[in-house]
Amino acid sequence: MHRFFLEQDLKTYDEISLNKDLSHQILKVLRMNKGDKFEIFNNTGRVFLSEISSKEDKIINCKIINEFKVSKKNLKINVFQSIVKSSKMELIIDKLTEIGISTFTPIISERTQKKDIDGLSKNKLDRLKKISIESSEQSGKIHLPEINNKVNIKEIDFKKNDNINIVFYENINGSVGINNIDKKLFSEKSISIFIGPVGGFSIDEIEFLKNQESVILNLGSTIFKSDTAAIISTSLLRYIITGNFN
Repeated sequence: MHRFFLEQDLKTYDEISLNKDLSHQILKVLRMNKGDKFEIFNNTGRVFLSEISSKEDKIINCKIINEFKVSKKNLKINVFQSIVKSSKMELIIDKLTEIGISTFTPIISERTQKKDIDGLSKNKLDRLKKISIESSEQSGKIHLPEINNKVNIKEIDFKKNDNINIVFYENINGSVGINNIDKKLFSEKSISIFIGPVGGFSIDEIEFLKNQESVILNLGSTIFKSDTAAIISTSLLRYIITGNFN
């Protein structure tokens, strides 16, 4: 069943009008009609079963006929991604939303290219948020990741992160292979994953992150591109810790 995001308070038996964009998608793209049902989520952990009741001037009216609460996520994953070019950032947020993350923070590191930093404007962040909504709808998620403003890696307040910090580093010397990690490390319900830019984190940044009590991991001898590393590392950690992608 199709699922859509709607940013408003909802309850059973509400009768609501959908916005123009969502109405267009349902009517013109999916070719749905009066009496057809779909699901709505509003980032509250609940899903609302809805039925099309009528349409007026290309706007759909529907009725909430039932609602159910989905069990809360046990693991919070925060991804701190070094800024890469725009198309790669879009790919990363698309795939990480499918995998299931809680927050996404673009970070500026020593080797981040200035043109990529300047390119991540407010409009680009809004674009990332739109992509995360589309990805959540497609993958059946009920929680959108919180997408934060860009920040310098050394300006992150690590004291606020009541979790375990995981840094992925391409140098296998001085890091632990992901296949050798101790699962007891993940007794916390929150982890933060740090992904470097093109060229990776500098030695100074790795030392800085070590001083924040971070665990330094590697993905083996292969040096992955930043976007590939983000997707692989987040997928592997989620599966290692929880055994699923829910």
